[in-house]
Amino acid sequence: MSMVVKNNIPAVYGLGTLNRNSTAVSKSLQKVSTGVKINSAADDNSAWAISERMRVRVRGLDQADQNTQNGRSMLKVAEGAVQSTVDILKTLKEKAVNAANDSNTDADRQTIQKELNQSIDQIDDNANVTFNGKYLVDGTKNTIGNATYTALTNQSLSTDTSAATLLTSLKSRTGSDLGILTTDKVTVSYVQGGKTYATTFDVTGSSSLATILQKAEDIDGDSYVFADRYNESVAKANGETNIATLQAKVAAARSYLEDTRTAKETAATWLTGYNSVTSAANAALDGLIGAMSTLVSNYSGGAISYLYSDANTEFQAWLTGDLNPSGLPTTGSGDFATVFSYATRAANGQSLPPSVSDGEKAGLAQLYTTYNSYVAAYNNSVTWQNNHDLSAMDTTQPPNGSSVPTEVSSEYTAPTYNTGSYADYASSATSVYNSAKAYVDSLAGPAIVSSSNIGLEKSGFLLTTVDGQKALTITAMKSGVTNQISGFSISVSDKDGNVKKSVNAYLDAFSESIRAEDESEDNALVLHVGADPGVAIKIGLSDMRAEALGLKGSDGTKLDISTQSKANAAINVLDNAIQKALNQQVTIGNISNRLEYTAANLRVASDNVQASESTIRDADMAKEMTEYTKNNVLLSASQSMLSQANQNSMDVMTLLQ
Repeated sequence: MSMVVKNNIPAVYGLGTLNRNSTAVSKSLQKVSTGVKINSAADDNSAWAISERMRVRVRGLDQADQNTQNGRSMLKVAEGAVQSTVDILKTLKEKAVNAANDSNTDADRQTIQKELNQSIDQIDDNANVTFNGKYLVDGTKNTIGNATYTALTNQSLSTDTSAATLLTSLKSRTGSDLGILTTDKVTVSYVQGGKTYATTFDVTGSSSLATILQKAEDIDGDSYVFADRYNESVAKANGETNIATLQAKVAAARSYLEDTRTAKETAATWLTGYNSVTSAANAALDGLIGAMSTLVSNYSGGAISYLYSDANTEFQAWLTGDLNPSGLPTTGSGDFATVFSYATRAANGQSLPPSVSDGEKAGLAQLYTTYNSYVAAYNNSVTWQNNHDLSAMDTTQPPNGSSVPTEVSSEYTAPTYNTGSYADYASSATSVYNSAKAYVDSLAGPAIVSSSNIGLEKSGFLLTTVDGQKALTITAMKSGVTNQISGFSISVSDKDGNVKKSVNAYLDAFSESIRAEDESEDNALVLHVGADPGVAIKIGLSDMRAEALGLKGSDGTKLDISTQSKANAAINVLDNAIQKALNQQVTIGNISNRLEYTAANLRVASDNVQASESTIRDADMAKEMTEYTKNNVLLSASQSMLSQANQNSMDVMTLLQ
C-alpha cells in the first residue's frame, strides 16, 4: 500500500462509514427510547400520514364514545322525571278509584281532590327538569310534525259495526250479542280541558252508536268537540278526496250558525233589558198612581180637597193615554196642574196655605217625588229602546249583518226574524238558531270512523290498526293539546240502575290511539355518536306537562273527582295519561339501550383502529434492540478503523526522522 500524506483515503472512507453508523445508531436509539419506529414524516412519509389519520380517527371515536355517555346521562335525568310522573299517575289512579266509591262523602272527595291538585302541580314540576340547562320533557324537544287530533279507538266490537248500528244489535268481536235492551240507560261522558261533561239518556229502538256520540256532542252546545266526516283526519281515514270544497261548505254553515247563536243571545239580552226598563217604568208609575190615590182617599176633607176630585179625573184620563209624562197635565189651568204646583212647593219646603195639614203636605211631597221617579224611568226606557231599535233591523239575517252563506244557500232556507216585539224577536231568534243547528247537524254531525284506518299521525301518514281489521274511531274536532279529548266513557245500566259490566267491557273500550300534539318544528335532541359527519341519533321527547297528559286545561282547570260520576270519568283519563307516560318512558329506554350498543361499538372500533395504527407506527422492540446493537458494534468498529487509518498517515513521519 502506498504511503501518502495529502489525501488519507482510508481515513476518508472510514470517516464516512463512521458518520453513517453514527446516524444509524442515533435512529435506532430514538426508536428504542420512544418505542415508536416512525418518529417523523422523514422516517416513512406515507406510513406517517396513514398513522396520523388513524390517530385522528381514534380520538374522534373516543369523543363519540364520550358523547354517548353524556347522552345516556341526560336520558337518565329525563327517565327519572318520567318515572316520577308514572308513580304519581299510579297513585292518582288509585285515588280516583277510591273517589268513585260512594262510601266516601263529599268532604272525603274534596280531601282527595286537594291531593290530586297538588300531584298535578308536581307533574308540571317534573316536566320542567333540566340537564345542563336544557329542558327535556316539557314539549320543547319534540320532533318536527303536524298538529294531531285525539283519536280514540275501540277494537272490541264486531268488525261490521258502524255508526248506524243499533245499540240493541251490538255484538262483540267474537260475534256474541251484547244484550242492550230498550229499557236500559246509557251514560256518556268525556273530559276536555280538565272539565268533565256527562249526560244520560234512555235507549230506544232507534238508538245507535251515532246517538251516543251526538248526545255527547250536545252536552256542551256552544262548541264542537267531536270531528265530523269532513275533518282532515277523519276524511283521510274514510278514504275521501277533494274535501276542500266540502270543508268550506261546513265551515260556512258553522260560521252562520255562530252568527245565529250570537243573535239568539243578543235577543235574550235585549228582552231582559227591555223587561228591566219597562218594569222600572211600571213600578214608578205604580208609585205615582199610589201617591195620587193617597191624596184623594186620605185628604178628601183637607184644605184643598176641592181640587183633588177634578185633578184625579184629569189624572185618570191621562192613564188611558200613552203614559208619556210630557203629556201629564202639570201645567196650565187644570186642577191637576194646581195640585202639582202645591206638590212642588211642598217638596221644596215652600209655603202653602196655613190650612194645609202636615200630613197633606207629606202626601203632596210624595206625589212630586213619585212623579219625578216616573219621568226618569220613562225617559230611561225610551232611551234604551231608541238604542235597540227593532224596526230598523233586517229581518232576513242576524243583527250583525251575516246572511246565509252562498255555499249552503241552495239547500238551506233560513226563517226570518219576527221583530214585532222584543219577546217576538227573542222567540224567533231562538227558532232561527235551532233551524241552523239542525241543518249543520244533518250536514256534518260527529262522525265515527269504521275502518282499519285510524287517522293522521304527526308525520302526516295514515295510522292503521295493527291487525288490519276494522275498528271504531272517535276523533277530536280540533287539533292540538288544548283541544284534546283526554277521556271518553260509556256506561250502560239496566232499568233498576244496575251497571251492565259485561256490556261495558266491550262498549266502553275506547282507548287513545293517536295522541293530540301541537305543531312543532324539529327541536329534537341530536346526539353525535360517530367520528364522521351526520352520524347521529335524534331523540324526540314528548310533552309530559299535566295539560298534555289531559289532567288540566289551558285555563288551569284540573281533573275533577268531586262526585262519583266525575271520579268514574277520571279513571279513563288517568289510564290514557299513564299510557302516554309509559310510551315516553319506553322511548327513552329504547334510546338508552341503543346508546349502550353504540358505545360498545365505538369502543371496539377505537380499539381496532388503535391496533392498526400500532402495527404501522409502534416499534418491535426486540428487532430494534438487535438493530441498535448491530449499529452500535459497527459504530465502534468504524471508530477503530478510522483510528487505524489515521495511524497509517503517522507512519510517514518515521521516514522523516
